[in-house]
Amino acid sequence: MDISGDLSGIRASQLQELKNLSDLKTERSELIHPEILKELIRLTQLWNREIAVYLSRSGTLLAAAVGRHAAVTLPPIKGRALGKHLRCIHTHPNGNYRLSPLDHSALASLQLESMTSLGVGEGKLTGIQIAYRAGEGEPLIVNLSPQNWIEFDYTESLACLSRSIPERPKTKTAQGKEQAFLIALVDNEQETNDDLLELRELARTAGVDVVGQLVQLRRYGQSRSYFGSGKLEELVHRLQETDADVLICDDELSPTQLRTLETETGLKVLDRTGLILDIFAQRAQSREGKLQVELAQLKHLLPYLTGQGQALSRLGGGVGTRGPGETKLELDRRRMRDRINQLEKELKLVLKHRDVQRRQRTRSGLPMVALVGYTNTGKTTFMKKAMEQTGGRSDLPAGENKLFATLDPLVRGIRIDPSLEILLSDTVGFIRKLPTQLLRAFIATLEEVRQADVLIHVIDASHPQAFQHAETVQEVLNQLECADKPMLTLLNKVDKIRNEDDLNELAGYLPYPVKISLKRGDTLKPVWKILGSLLS
Repeated sequence: MDISGDLSGIRASQLQELKNLSDLKTERSELIHPEILKELIRLTQLWNREIAVYLSRSGTLLAAAVGRHAAVTLPPIKGRALGKHLRCIHTHPNGNYRLSPLDHSALASLQLESMTSLGVGEGKLTGIQIAYRAGEGEPLIVNLSPQNWIEFDYTESLACLSRSIPERPKTKTAQGKEQAFLIALVDNEQETNDDLLELRELARTAGVDVVGQLVQLRRYGQSRSYFGSGKLEELVHRLQETDADVLICDDELSPTQLRTLETETGLKVLDRTGLILDIFAQRAQSREGKLQVELAQLKHLLPYLTGQGQALSRLGGGVGTRGPGETKLELDRRRMRDRINQLEKELKLVLKHRDVQRRQRTRSGLPMVALVGYTNTGKTTFMKKAMEQTGGRSDLPAGENKLFATLDPLVRGIRIDPSLEILLSDTVGFIRKLPTQLLRAFIATLEEVRQADVLIHVIDASHPQAFQHAETVQEVLNQLECADKPMLTLLNKVDKIRNEDDLNELAGYLPYPVKISLKRGDTLKPVWKILGSLLS
């Protein structure tokens, strides 16, 4: 049993006496084992400090904390899902057995089963007060005297409470959304806001409300638990103060890290790749898009299916492995691999179909121009404006102010002038920390970029990380072996820029820059002029 709090001036032998109480098991019908109660009273009088302990519903003493003058810090709960079956019992050395407002607040914020205070005066029990969480209403209070507490049936009190409170479905928020807590490792403290701002925007796009965040410098991170032990403990404390039901990490987690975080916090854990794939799943409309998303999700999930390990795999044979057949784990793995193989075959057919379409477009002799750029920079808006300003009728919906608003590739013919007609394609936006396997899964979509004659790189010039976004796009193009293609740069959203020097510095860094505001309705003639020269 762990003991935390203010332990200064307390002998190690006395702390061991407190720790030894974990050997005593409280019966289910008991509020607390009489010997545990006796020792808590004795040590409270001896130290003149509050002592708090956690008891599970099965009667196991899990943790303890010591503090001065009603300032005891409750020990952290490992796994918030356990909170609803835990009771906290603590002493008041001033003799007042009534629960304080802080006690009532802890009962609600930690989502405990009950909170109990023991009044201790002159080495004796002065009284007991118990508060039970009663749904959304006021807590139910029970007072016990030093004489009758031993007759109290705790299990029966829980049953009576359950019968008196109607069951209510768990609500997320007023809008029915999940609530997320964000975590990240950063290289330096300056990166904190920018990194988590993007993760927060990804969460918003996925339909999740963010209720808190916590970061740590990367050099203090751990390969097993992602965060260091101290920061992990702080995370558990922070989660107890929120209503978060999902933990979202800004990096790709290893299977060990994901399991450790789930065990320590009791929450569903999602890494950056999983979050992006969830957004993709919402955005995919075409059969091709849905196939690509499902394939990427299965490949991402496969390493996280773990059990007894390779040594005890039933399919391996040998002593200790013989039995009636496959374990559920092996069955799940096999089904997942079979589904991956099936999806890859279907996707090959899609690629063949796209290749036929592409060859038909090539035979038309029209040059291919692909829009590339960071997500949510205005690529779809550019395509819509291009069709409108060249006299065509746009059948595209207005671009959304969300990340990855476009997932499925769009190709439209645009006649810029009598002598120049192009095929313009809009593809999925890029983002930093985009895993290589995700690129491979969406190769059918990104093939439009590979086949393009010219690339138009759309940048949100008003974004404080516009330089970094441009570098991310260049890295992805390198991975696609498209970095050497002719490219012009569209510096969009210039109407939001206050410092013209920043815009000029950005323009000097990129090839063939065109400053424009698509929202303002600026003409695209400068774009067509440069595009014509690149195609000639």
